Amino acid sequence: MTVGLGMTVGAGMTVGAGMTVGAGMTVGAGMTVVNFGGPLFDTLVILYLFLSGAAAGALFVMSAWSLAFHRKGQTHQYRLTRAFKSLMARCYTIGLGALVFSMLCLLWDLGTPEDALSLFTKPHATVITFGAYALLLEMLVGMALALANLFDLSAITGRMRKVLEVLCCLCSLAVMVYTGVFLASNASVPFWNTWALVALFPFSSLSAGISLVLLIDYFIKGQTLLLRAARPLQKAHVAFLLTEAALLAAFLAIALSNPAAHKSVALLTSPNLLSTSAIGVVGMGVVIPFLFEAYTLRAKECRTIPLSDVVCLFGGLCLRYVIVLCGVH
Repeated sequence: MTVGLGMTVGAGMTVGAGMTVGAGMTVGAGMTVVNFGGPLFDTLVILYLFLSGAAAGALFVMSAWSLAFHRKGQTHQYRLTRAFKSLMARCYTIGLGALVFSMLCLLWDLGTPEDALSLFTKPHATVITFGAYALLLEMLVGMALALANLFDLSAITGRMRKVLEVLCCLCSLAVMVYTGVFLASNASVPFWNTWALVALFPFSSLSAGISLVLLIDYFIKGQTLLLRAARPLQKAHVAFLLTEAALLAAFLAIALSNPAAHKSVALLTSPNLLSTSAIGVVGMGVVIPFLFEAYTLRAKECRTIPLSDVVCLFGGLCLRYVIVLCGVH
C-alpha cells in the first residue's frame, strides 16, 4: 500500500496520531493512501488530470494572447476589440469553471474535507502540496480576471491586468507541469516514472487549451474577425501537436524498454485497450487535429475548427484514461 508519493507501508500499520492505514483511506498532513489497482485511482483522478490540464492550458493561452493583443503600439478595430473582450470574459469564466470542477474531483478523491484542508493547514514538502497551492493560486488569479472582464472592473485594467495575466501564465505552467509530475513521481509505478510523462502532459494540456479557446472563439459574436486573428494560435497548435507526438513516442519507447513496465505495456496493446490507444490517443488526440489545423492554415478557412477542437479535447481525455489505467494495473 502506498502513502503519498513513493512511501510504502503495510496494510493495517498505524501512521501519525493514531490513524490506521487502510485500503483507500487518507492519513494526516496531506498524505493520501493510493491503492493502485483499487477503486481510488479511478474516474475522479482521470477527470482531475484532464480538466485541470485543459483549464490551465486555456487560461495560459488566453492570458498570453491578451498580453500580445494589448501590447504597446497595437491598435485594433472597435469590433475586434469588443469581440476580443467578449472572448476573454467567456474563456476566463469557462476555464475557471473547469479548474474548480477539477479541484472538486481531487478533493472528493482525497476523502473528507479535513484531509483536503490539511494540505494547507499542515503543509509538507510533497508534490501534492505543491499542486494544491498552484491550483489555489491559479483559481484566485483566474477568478480575478473572469470578474474583471465580465463586469468591467475599473480596478483591474492596464498594468494590474497585465500583472494578473503574467501571474496566470506562470500558475498555468505550474499546474500543467504538476499534472505530469503527479503521476511520474510515483516510483512504484514504472510505467509512469519517466521524464517523458512530465513533458508530455504540459504539451497535451497546451494543445487542449488552444482547442478550448478556439472552440469558444468560434461561437463569439464577431467570430470571423477573431478567427482570423487566431491564426497564430493555430500555428502554435500545430507545433504543440508535433511536440506531443514526439514525446508520446518517447514515452512509449521508454516503457517498451523497461522490463518493469511490461504488464502496463501488455495492457496498452491488449484488444480491450488498443482501439482507445490507437484511435483515441493517437488518432483523435494528435493526427486528426493536426490534419485539420494544417488544412485550415493552408486553405485559409475556419469552418473545420469546431470539429478539430472537439476531437482534440476528446483525444486528451483518452490519453489520461489510457495512461492512468495502464499504470494502476
